[in-house]
Amino acid sequence: MRQLNSTTEALSNIYNTSSSGPPEAISPLEKFGYTLVTLVTTVGICANAVVFGVLVRGRRQHASNVNTLIINQSLMDLLACFFIAVNIILEETGRFAYNRSRTTTFADQVVCILFHAGAFPGSCINAGKVGLVVITLERYVKIVHAIAHRKHYRGWMTSVAAAVPWISGVCWELFPALGTTRIVNGTCHRLAFWPNKAMASVSIRLYCGFIICPFIQESLANAR
Repeated sequence: MRQLNSTTEALSNIYNTSSSGPPEAISPLEKFGYTLVTLVTTVGICANAVVFGVLVRGRRQHASNVNTLIINQSLMDLLACFFIAVNIILEETGRFAYNRSRTTTFADQVVCILFHAGAFPGSCINAGKVGLVVITLERYVKIVHAIAHRKHYRGWMTSVAAAVPWISGVCWELFPALGTTRIVNGTCHRLAFWPNKAMASVSIRLYCGFIICPFIQESLANAR
């Protein structure tokens, strides 16, 4: 039990998000971070909204499989930016400050899991990554194996290819967050409460393998 508690505490330190909103005295670095995130999110919403609108209008005239997948990709990116913007608004307005003196409400749990812990934006971001892989594979098969593509490709495959990224995002981010994220003593703990020590250890390895390692690889690639 002590080992499980220590593991849970370690996970809380890794995944924990503070219960309070922005500090009263914000440092210049924090101001720069808020400004940069807000700017990138705003540009992302506007750009993806324009691309989504143009593609939807163009699809009515020139329907194709790749247009469907790209529209799906634009929608995922648009929703990711939108949910990040909602997260910023909730944090700026102090909605992430949970009252320790009263019982946690259902609304508090919804805000903690879906926005404070990043389940909604995380699901869309994950879905966007898988969506790019799906588009790449579809283009590869159609170009490199053109004859086989014309012979075996069916309309329902486009629907499956569009659904796979969403399923991946929900299963990878939303479902784990629903079962392992809680508010304790006025603090939202993300992915911190697992049924046993083994599952907690796996979550740490997955977090390091799929979040930290790709970031390091990309940084090294850019440095070269």
